[in-house]
Amino acid sequence: MKKHMTKNIILLFSLLLAGILSQAQNPGGVIHTIKGRVLDQATNEPVAFTNISISDTFYGTASDENGNFELKIPGEMTSSQIQFSAVGYKKVDFSATTLINRDYSIIKLEPQSYEIENVDVEARSKVLITILRMASENTPYNFIGGPVNMLAEYVNEKIVDDTVKVEQQAEILIYDKTGYKNPTVLNEFRMRKYEIKKEEPDYRFSSGIMNLDELLGLDWVRSSSSVLNPSLAGSFTLFVEDEPVIEGKSAWVIAFLQADPDIAGSGDFHATSFSGKITILKDDYAVIKIEGRAESPKHNRQGKFLAVGASNSDYLSNVSYDFLVTYKGLKPEQIILNKNYIYGGKKVNENSRLTIKQVQVTEIQEIATRDYFAD
Repeated sequence: MKKHMTKNIILLFSLLLAGILSQAQNPGGVIHTIKGRVLDQATNEPVAFTNISISDTFYGTASDENGNFELKIPGEMTSSQIQFSAVGYKKVDFSATTLINRDYSIIKLEPQSYEIENVDVEARSKVLITILRMASENTPYNFIGGPVNMLAEYVNEKIVDDTVKVEQQAEILIYDKTGYKNPTVLNEFRMRKYEIKKEEPDYRFSSGIMNLDELLGLDWVRSSSSVLNPSLAGSFTLFVEDEPVIEGKSAWVIAFLQADPDIAGSGDFHATSFSGKITILKDDYAVIKIEGRAESPKHNRQGKFLAVGASNSDYLSNVSYDFLVTYKGLKPEQIILNKNYIYGGKKVNENSRLTIKQVQVTEIQEIATRDYFAD
């Protein structure tokens, strides 16, 4: 029974993946950096959130609220043009070589009068999509490559009808053949496997199910999913929520919202609302935090990425959940999923946590499958 159900889950998940995969990215090395400040030509006031891009590419950045910017340029693009554009100003182009040869550049933009209502959202969205794309393309440089083992602690706690508490704990050994060198959904599914060591054996299908695929699926950096998928970022409403300094490093906090959630953007087959925010460091475009929340009328018990069939009466209903993923030291640090739902007529609060305790890059233990059930 267990093997049969496992094969069914793998088959269903594979079919799902076939519909949402995008082509893998092949980023080039970042070897040049230009720094400077964007000012208003008439007033010498800083021009915040200027879109700074390498022409005919998706590489770029944005100036901060004080007009300061830093742009990293791949070596093969040093002959390109760098374009500066901002709402209410005329665009201006410079050769990349000119700016590379300067220690610091002052860029002055000439004011231009036109209807800001028609371009403001579009211009800002383009800047943020560029930042998200840079974060995705720099993943191989900011995160660990494979083969690699990660030892993790898994904890699942359920509170049923505010009284009965059920806890499940396990040690998880993860094997990732390529690591973060090739961040795509298909590569993550094929190359990242795991084994479960549960404190007490439990072979019953109903209680032996574990939601590790749901947790690992929230590691969008590894799979280049949701807003980190360049082909999907345009389907989100984006805005800068904050520009904090975190441990001495400047960052963007980009909020996102998908008005009409789909499975490609949310990872939830039945989602009716989906939003969150992602924190990205400005100096190297490293993702350090992903937060999200969603609502769904129902979830398949084998994962939110699977549909609930018309004949299936064994599912979670009235589902709402939030999640948090943090990254540190070239790897995910912790993945937390807190879910509220109705099951069997009872109200359930379920909190799942996966904490990476150790990373090993030598004497690698290879794992051939995903252990969908706790042994």
